[in-house]
Amino acid sequence: MKVYEKVYDYFVNQIQKKSLKSGDKMPSLRETEKLLGVSRTSVETAYLQLSADGYIYSVEKVGYFISDTVDSVAIIKPEEKEIKKQTEKIYKYDLSTIGEDKEVSCLQLWRRYMKSALRQEDRLLSYGDNQGEKDLREEICKHIRKTRNIICSADEVVIGAGFQNLLQILVALIPGEKTISFPTKDFADGATTFKNAGFQVSYRNKESHVIYVTPQYMTLWGDVMPMKRRRELVEHAKVNNHLLIEDDYQNEFVFSQKPTPSLYALNGGENTAFLGSFSRVLLPSVRISYLVLPKGIKEDYLKIKDLYNQTASKAEQIALTQFLRDGHLNRHIKKMKRFYQDKRSLMEQEIEKAFSSKAEIMIGDSGMEFGLRFKNYDKKKLHENSQVKTTILDEKDNELLLLLSCSKIPENEIHEAINSLSDVII
Repeated sequence: MKVYEKVYDYFVNQIQKKSLKSGDKMPSLRETEKLLGVSRTSVETAYLQLSADGYIYSVEKVGYFISDTVDSVAIIKPEEKEIKKQTEKIYKYDLSTIGEDKEVSCLQLWRRYMKSALRQEDRLLSYGDNQGEKDLREEICKHIRKTRNIICSADEVVIGAGFQNLLQILVALIPGEKTISFPTKDFADGATTFKNAGFQVSYRNKESHVIYVTPQYMTLWGDVMPMKRRRELVEHAKVNNHLLIEDDYQNEFVFSQKPTPSLYALNGGENTAFLGSFSRVLLPSVRISYLVLPKGIKEDYLKIKDLYNQTASKAEQIALTQFLRDGHLNRHIKKMKRFYQDKRSLMEQEIEKAFSSKAEIMIGDSGMEFGLRFKNYDKKKLHENSQVKTTILDEKDNELLLLLSCSKIPENEIHEAINSLSDVII
């Protein structure tokens, strides 16, 4: 168990025993650091996870408090976790997990860079910059200028361990009306962050003051926002002085069309914040994300910078800096794109052969996911006999919506997996 998970479990246990109740203030980060004898980073990560799961919420410049809805949050006891683990169904094929295929992993190369970073004693024996290591921010600027045509300075980039941490910083910089719109209810982590900050959350509402969008991955099966819609959205934000938060998820894996410009590049960063991450293209365990601030609010950020500690590992930031400098990330992305494009094509062929006349097949331009909608299916066989793990997006009456991913399953298992699914679902 990781250290932050122990901190997380400690506070969940306190809530379960009613030692901490709705409205109670959480110990400060420093108090918890001393109380449990763990690092500041572990405490911050645990608090972010507690916030994401609805146990606590943050109040700017005050601290964290126990959520009013904590009584309705399902708390699973350790013994229940073990029972659940023992009774979980074991599948032969996994078409639900979104992750990295071992065949294209850069783990060995990354390990070398981490070893090199850990030898930089002088840097590791000091606290990092709250905004993120400057040399990494400079490399990120070069990277996104080349790949997304975004022009910005290192002073406009903020690094953090995941989007939720960065959104908490951005929330403190948003003036005006506290309303935000998300594409769907699948963005639970982001919605929780804004709800806890007092925002009214809605979905697909262009009249909201803040609009969160994922242009390269608009649906779970990878539809990409067309150019006409991008221009309309940028113009709408400009005319109404709304803020766009552009989540660039899956940009590296757009296969079926020419690259489209980012919203940030289209309007030169006015009224737009840009979110990017290295977890999907590097390793899922490397928790380094970044925020490009909207133009004109850099000075506002500097006023609150010292209030938000850096949550990303300093060693990983040092390693990633050199990884980018040496050109490995761009080479790795090209390798991954070729590899996944072949897997995606194979999966598409197998799905077409098995389900073309039996289901509605939804294929976007981005990612490695496919949607399948069935009007008639064998519900009992699917739930009791299936050897294929899938993601059920919706199931009602006699209609089923599945999401299948080819990202983690070995290529040589795709044919058998699709045939096995066909046998139980039709």
